[in-house]
Amino acid sequence: MKFIYNSILIVCICAMGNLHATEDNTPKTLEVALTTANQTMDSIQVEETHEKLVVALQEKQQAFEIRVYVLAGILLLLVFIFGILCFLNKRGDKRLEKIVSLLEKNKSQQKDSGEKNAKIDEAIVAAILENLQAFEKERGFLVSKITLYEFAKQLQTNTKYLSRVINTHKLKSFRNYINDLRVQYSIQKLENNANYRKYTVKAMAKEAGFTTAESFTKAFQKKTGETVSSFLRQTNELLSE
Repeated sequence: MKFIYNSILIVCICAMGNLHATEDNTPKTLEVALTTANQTMDSIQVEETHEKLVVALQEKQQAFEIRVYVLAGILLLLVFIFGILCFLNKRGDKRLEKIVSLLEKNKSQQKDSGEKNAKIDEAIVAAILENLQAFEKERGFLVSKITLYEFAKQLQTNTKYLSRVINTHKLKSFRNYINDLRVQYSIQKLENNANYRKYTVKAMAKEAGFTTAESFTKAFQKKTGETVSSFLRQTNELLSE
């Protein structure tokens, strides 16, 4: 009987121990479950927060890129406008320079025209014409290196008066006046001097006061319309008849 009592007591004690263990484990299980739930909730919140942060960062990135594009567009527009303004300014400067140049040229022409139209004293004109006549008679044009300045100095006048008198009364420039006198001298020599007709073109040019044969032939053809050789051939033919 005692054995049975003891057995029942042992069973009761074991049962009580199991119950107590069960009671002890139940809070732990709930705590674990709650912790797991909390962790799950935390993970969802973290994920949602992460997604929100990603979305916010993407929006900020897009906004930043938009601002960069806008600023770049504004910068390019300003550069373009600046280039146009520089082009227009440079073009305006060129137009202004052209206008100023035309005005100065017109002013210079008016000044030259006024100087040309200024009347020279008749006594001065008469003295220059008389000196030109003596110059032609004395064949001063045969001097090879004669210049307007030297000639004016020789006639005791200035280059402006001398040039205007030659232009007005001889109807040619100073250079053409001198060259025509030299060519006329050569023509007379070709027509009247048999030995001169035997000269080379270079020798003819030198005697007539030209520095080169080329300048002589150009001046000769300009005045006569013929080359030196052609004129010489025709002169020989006429004299042989």
